[in-house]
Amino acid sequence: MINGIVISGCSGVGKTTVIKHLLRLHPDFAFSVSYTTRPPRADEVDGKDYHFISREEFERKARERFFLEWEEVYGCYYGTPKLPPDEEEGTTRVVIFELDSKGALNLQQKFPQFTTIAIIPPSVDAIGARLRARGSETDESIAERRRHIAEELRRLQHLSYCVVNDDIEATAREIETIILAQFHRLPFLGAKIDELLELLA
Repeated sequence: MINGIVISGCSGVGKTTVIKHLLRLHPDFAFSVSYTTRPPRADEVDGKDYHFISREEFERKARERFFLEWEEVYGCYYGTPKLPPDEEEGTTRVVIFELDSKGALNLQQKFPQFTTIAIIPPSVDAIGARLRARGSETDESIAERRRHIAEELRRLQHLSYCVVNDDIEATAREIETIILAQFHRLPFLGAKIDELLELLA
């Protein structure tokens, strides 16, 4: 069984940085690499951060039902690939998905057993500062993203958990606590209970 962890948040909240820190803490965790048609940023690696493909290739994959879910965000496509068979059979215990709020809600609806976590900023000003720090955003694109913050936050209210990202390391540790707690849920320990019941029969 997969312990699916969906991490979401509005643009500039720092979810990618938090996830990278979390994966350094737990190299045994798997990361679902999404597909996108947006150009890579300077520090992004194709196949590791995202699979960067053309709109034509993305649309072909969408027609072929390659994705678990996909959305168009800020004029670019983003898609979550279906899990390979070995992961579906439970060989990977934790799989982390990084999605926007629409994608997170889509995956939550399709896989209600997955854990969904919203990362929110300590303030609206913090988002603007983080977007400028990327070096890839213009004043116009930052203004557009800020206009969508309220809409994003309303969707994030429907996820299971919420963590305020005021410090990268502290946020990663909080999410780590949430993830590790999921291993004690009955869907993951049911087999152990069945084993004990058989011994008592």
